[in-house]
Amino acid sequence: MFKKLSDALKDKFSRKDDFSRQLEIVKVFDLYRQELKKLFPEEKDAKLVSLKNKILTIKTSSSVAANELRMREGGIINLINQNSQKEIIKRVVYRF
Repeated sequence: MFKKLSDALKDKFSRKDDFSRQLEIVKVFDLYRQELKKLFPEEKDAKLVSLKNKILTIKTSSSVAANELRMREGGIINLINQNSQKEIIKRVVYRF
C-alpha cells in the first residue's frame, strides 16, 4: 500500500538526521536574509557563515554594519524561533 507523499515527507523531515538538519539550516538562513533585506535593503555584504550549537555566525562588511544588526537581532531571533516552533538560535556572532 502506498503512503501519501505529505505523510512520507513529514516522517522524513521530523527525524534528526543530517538531511533534515541541513534543511533546517537553509530555512534559518532564508528567514534571516528576508529580514535583513527588509531592514537594510542596501546591505549586500552580510553573509551567513554557519549555524552551530544555536549560534548563528554572520560576516559583515564593517563593524558599523555589525552594530546595526546587533541592535535588531533580538527581533530576528524571535521571528526565526517562532517560525520554527522551537529554539534554533540563542545568539548571533558577527565577524568583519
